[in-house]
Amino acid sequence: MPGGPLRAKPLRGLPRAAAALLLACAAAVGAQAQPPLAAPDGPSAAPRAPWSRMDVPGSAPGRRVPVLRREASPDAAAPRVVVVPGSGCAGLGPIAPAYFAGLERAQVWVLHKPFTNPWVRTAPEGCGEAFARDDRPTRWQADALAALQALRASEPERPTWLVGISEGGDLLPALGQALGGSLRGLVLLSASGLDPAETLRLQAQRIGRPEAWAEIRAAAASARSDDALVHGRSLGHWRDLLAWRLFEPLTARPWTVWQWWGDADELIPAEAHERFAREAAARPARLCVRRWPGADHGLHRPGAGAAQSQLWRALLAATEAGGAACGPP
Repeated sequence: MPGGPLRAKPLRGLPRAAAALLLACAAAVGAQAQPPLAAPDGPSAAPRAPWSRMDVPGSAPGRRVPVLRREASPDAAAPRVVVVPGSGCAGLGPIAPAYFAGLERAQVWVLHKPFTNPWVRTAPEGCGEAFARDDRPTRWQADALAALQALRASEPERPTWLVGISEGGDLLPALGQALGGSLRGLVLLSASGLDPAETLRLQAQRIGRPEAWAEIRAAAASARSDDALVHGRSLGHWRDLLAWRLFEPLTARPWTVWQWWGDADELIPAEAHERFAREAAARPARLCVRRWPGADHGLHRPGAGAAQSQLWRALLAATEAGGAACGPP
């Protein structure tokens, strides 16, 4: 983008652009210090039954991971579903009853990034600069692994599904390996399964902005500080992302991988999803791919609502079948 610094012109239309609006509020945040791991609270910040919030230890002293949870039905065989949301700092709490409709039997844990309130749908411009500077894939993966360990330490094991929404899909291989024999499968929701840098390259090409991706790569290769903000994310975030490998660890093991995506997704090109399915076909992972005609990045379909309820029912059926079923065609 000739004529101006990268920081002034956030790149919109990429999968991780949910945080790009952080730059719009950076001037307002200025030098105001935020307390460690502060969460944006508001009048609707209290959980609503049967959902509750708990904060569990993260990867370092003082780091806490906010978790939205709902207990399982009395059925001892009910599965556990661990959900990793996408980018940004919006909590899933306000939409949880509708989003997880059809999954009432299961125990649900939603792992939220530090600086996030699970019960507030904070807009990207409200996340704050502290969130942007803290938000790095390597740090978030370490926090999520620590949180998962802490949650499991006081709970009996259950058959467990891991669900990664958009950017959350990047963490699934590491979390899946940590679960061992209790894992039933990994679920990619609106996540391509390719290495994230490749997905971003394809999207930049799709929206006619390849020069913006080139600028991010050049900034990441520079001597600038990890804390510098570029296109809404810290350089530390971009440096982590460029080195992040997802396709190989996601498909190298014989676990079940579900991929649900919409062909009207505005943030991830169909080419990325199709390429993942094509290149993963010869890998050890067992694939259950479902393409939803007309569905957007949130898997909403015009006139038909969201697809998630069908996914949850399919996961419950697959659990009862020992993981042998892929759900509806």
